[in-house]
Amino acid sequence: MRCFFTLTCLIALCAGCSYYSVSGSLPGHIKTAAVPLFENETVEPGLVEDLTDAIEDAILSDGNMKITGEFQSDALVQGTIVEFIDELDTFSRDEKAEQFKIRILADVQFYDRVKNKVIWEQKRMEGWARYVPSGSAASGEGQSRDSAKDEALKMLANEIIDKTVAGW
Repeated sequence: MRCFFTLTCLIALCAGCSYYSVSGSLPGHIKTAAVPLFENETVEPGLVEDLTDAIEDAILSDGNMKITGEFQSDALVQGTIVEFIDELDTFSRDEKAEQFKIRILADVQFYDRVKNKVIWEQKRMEGWARYVPSGSAASGEGQSRDSAKDEALKMLANEIIDKTVAGW
């Protein structure tokens, strides 16, 4: 009886998992993409250029699309950086600032130029990373603010491309 129950549970589990697919949701006609500079509603300098580079790197690493000029592309990854947050994340035991967190939020759209329609759009997609400020007791550990900003941009770019090719 125990063997029958185990087998039944295993079959049910496999049947439930078979619904999910690892195949992407990227339409077959989209082979190329362009990443025009995002708008920037923050005061943080250099974000749009760095995010464009990070998204293009993520597209190339993924391998499902090639980068082309805006007017030759099948699709566009476009949007607006709406927030850059540099906030205190953790305190030491003596209540001094120990670690900070950078959060970059963007409203993003993936646009199909061939069919002239939005494939997906999402408000406030986020990339984040932590850093230890220089001069703090723990500054020998962790990364710098600039490195954290780059890591947050890379995370945001990967989220964008994951949503684009996998549809999650």
